Amino acid sequence: MLTFTIAFVGYTLLVIVVGLLTSRRASESDEEYFLAGRSLGPWVGALSASASSESGWVTIGLVGWAFQSGVSAFWILPGVFFGFLVNWFVIASRLRTAGAAVGAVTLPDFLSRHFGERLPIIRLISVLVILTAMMLYCAAQFAAAGKAFDVTFESISYQGGVLIGAAIVLFYVTLGGFRAACWTDLLQGLLMVGVLVIFPLWMLSNGPSLDQVRANLGQADPQLLSFWPNLTGSALIGFLLGSGALGINFGYFGQPHVLVRFLALRKAKDATAGGVISIAWAMLVLAGAVTTGILVRSFAEGGEAWAATLSHAGDGEYALVAAAINLAPAVFGGLILAAIFAAICSTADSQLVVASSAVANDVWSRLWSSSQRRHTLVNRITVAILGIAAVALVLDRQVTIYDYVLTYGWAILGASFGPQILLALFWRRATAAGCVAGLSTGFVVALLWKMQMDNVVTIGGRRIEVYNLPLAFMAALGMNILVSYFSRPPASRMISV
Repeated sequence: MLTFTIAFVGYTLLVIVVGLLTSRRASESDEEYFLAGRSLGPWVGALSASASSESGWVTIGLVGWAFQSGVSAFWILPGVFFGFLVNWFVIASRLRTAGAAVGAVTLPDFLSRHFGERLPIIRLISVLVILTAMMLYCAAQFAAAGKAFDVTFESISYQGGVLIGAAIVLFYVTLGGFRAACWTDLLQGLLMVGVLVIFPLWMLSNGPSLDQVRANLGQADPQLLSFWPNLTGSALIGFLLGSGALGINFGYFGQPHVLVRFLALRKAKDATAGGVISIAWAMLVLAGAVTTGILVRSFAEGGEAWAATLSHAGDGEYALVAAAINLAPAVFGGLILAAIFAAICSTADSQLVVASSAVANDVWSRLWSSSQRRHTLVNRITVAILGIAAVALVLDRQVTIYDYVLTYGWAILGASFGPQILLALFWRRATAAGCVAGLSTGFVVALLWKMQMDNVVTIGGRRIEVYNLPLAFMAALGMNILVSYFSRPPASRMISV
């Protein structure tokens, strides 16, 4: 355990050092603090965007979901693939060009300037959506840290793990801003892909054969080996609109912590190379996470006590951590825990920067004071307050990371911002009033559908998941188009898209 701990602590210190070294230019200007001076090349842009979107829900949540669901969890790959494809090859270069043309440094800033609004309605609604969703999103990341520390170190409780994870992230984000988040995310993205590719291959070479894996899973439950869903009737609805397959696609177009990387690219042409890097990274990481969950389930059904405990407890989200402790050599086990923590940090830091920039740039700077010193202070106070609020949400209760991320943070942001970004970039008839209506609709429908219906409808006596994201996304898109048609068309567009 000592070697395990040293490997983990060593990596964590490295991340903090990288964050501190990249923080030296953070106070030079708003564009530097919030967009790293629009200087991201394709590698930093791609890996930081990817690592910030594929968070603790991959290393904790997706591994756990694959542990429970079996090989059908591989359907998450095409779900993510199409989202990445459209984001990088359709949206990224246009958003980079459009954002630079109006001097936007945040997503609310871009929407407000693009539509030329006189009253800061779009800004204020956007900030409300971001603060709400990011608090929930960050809370899930800190809960993931709590779970990882709790099962790894006997002396650290779940609550202690939440506090440690939050403290590390808040420390370097408060000092370094966006540049620190991007460079630490690059490091964390490389570690994640290394661990989630190598570890399942190592388990296959040192554990049961593929035939034995299939036998273990099939004996426990034949559904664990069922890959092709029944694409007829109500099952088709669940496949298209569920969170476990294609429904997740709708979220990629509206994640501020991802889209801000597009605004920060060095040049629009970098989006092509960034897209190739990002998609390759995502497919490797997600395939590795699903494979890991399935293999650990096989160990559980094959009689391994440490894995069977996870199955009996009904919490497969501990699967990767438990496998690292019980199977991997000590140094590699420490790096696996570090990769889990890296996934958590890479999303939480980006979300805190986005949320703080929304308050400091889109509220404080635009409506009250342009003082750079006070601006920076407001930004850092916002990071601290949001981080504390996120900790408070999960400190005394454990949540299911997969569900919490996808149905709250991811769904709210995707449904609220995705349709507005698409229409702003590709439909010249879109108006500020339509944007306001779309933002509000996406936010409200995503929340109410989850809270009132729990993402489930009953069709023919069968309960079917209808993920709140695609439902809210389509409602927001339709509302924006409808209101735009019946509101005054823009006299001129500030930018040519």
